[in-house]
Amino acid sequence: MRSASDFWGRALSLRNYGVALALLPLLAACHREEPTPAAHPHYELGSAWRGTHGWFYPAEQFDYHVTGLATRQHAPVGGLMADGEVWSANGMTGAHQTLQLPAIVSVRNLLNGRIVRIRLTDRGPADPGRIIALSPKAADLLGMTADTPVEVTEDEAASRSLAEGLGRPLAQNISAAPVGEVRETSLSDGSSRVYGNDSSAAASSVAVGPLPATWMQGSPGPLGLYVLMGIFSGHATAASVAMRCGGTVQHASEGAGLEWRALGGPYADTAQADAALDRTRLCGVEGARIIVE
Repeated sequence: MRSASDFWGRALSLRNYGVALALLPLLAACHREEPTPAAHPHYELGSAWRGTHGWFYPAEQFDYHVTGLATRQHAPVGGLMADGEVWSANGMTGAHQTLQLPAIVSVRNLLNGRIVRIRLTDRGPADPGRIIALSPKAADLLGMTADTPVEVTEDEAASRSLAEGLGRPLAQNISAAPVGEVRETSLSDGSSRVYGNDSSAAASSVAVGPLPATWMQGSPGPLGLYVLMGIFSGHATAASVAMRCGGTVQHASEGAGLEWRALGGPYADTAQADAALDRTRLCGVEGARIIVE
């Protein structure tokens, strides 16, 4: 024969079971996944933004070719990237600090020679010691296991096509901007094109699809890590910076009147290069970056 305590214990158990059943819909609602944000790909340049050690100033450039260190990209808050595309860990995408978005670049891993082709769609990385961030898929295909020395080369034709097709704003003299529209007529074939100052004219006309998740094999190297403190027109200025920050002066090949560069290194590994980059800020140099050559 069951005691009164057994009876009440069973009753309480049944009551708790009923409460748990009643709470299930509420718990399910709390764990409901957020809907995927709507994509709206567009041309994006954007304002200056602050990184971990200073500011980055976006600017349009179609002949970008730089070496440095790459890192892995993390999912953006809200799921949308700066150019309006939806982020995916499996996409062949990446982030850049200053280039117009989107842009198409090839990234070569200087350790193993692998090359991937990605679309830059977001801002980053915030660390000035890294020049690009790759999606997890692109980083895996490139064979990245940690921050890695890379060479980044922009595809000028593809990047220009994206910029023009996604409604890059026309360069205008604001003080003389028309109120209505301007019609451009060709003297050769009589065709015409209308330019207006209505922002709705910049609607997307290009379908932005995923790039194939593939890689090519190239040659590895170079692997020397250096800190480029600056490029200067005068030898005296470059020597002053090099002396103050413990670097050397070398002849530069950038042209455009910038003939001398102040350089630190080479460094044995990434940790040493990062430490040297930190020291350049302490000696008053802004805009220094890690290069590979």
